[in-house]
Amino acid sequence: MGSEEPFCLRWNDFQQCIKSTFQGLRDERDFMDVTISCDGEQVKAHKVILSACSDTFRNLLKKNPAQNPVIVLWVC
Repeated sequence: MGSEEPFCLRWNDFQQCIKSTFQGLRDERDFMDVTISCDGEQVKAHKVILSACSDTFRNLLKKNPAQNPVIVLWVC
């Protein structure tokens, strides 16, 4: 196991690639794995996106690791 040089991988357009990939997944409704239900309406979403944008959703999804959960929101 001699001395190995560190390897550095660089992705020049990472942010744009991720943005367009997530937009495509949303537009094509691929891999949507959670449903949010409120007042008779339902919206399909991605757990990873909800978790990245909300600590509340992240904690809820971690505590309830169902494969395709339905999150019911109540109107006050």
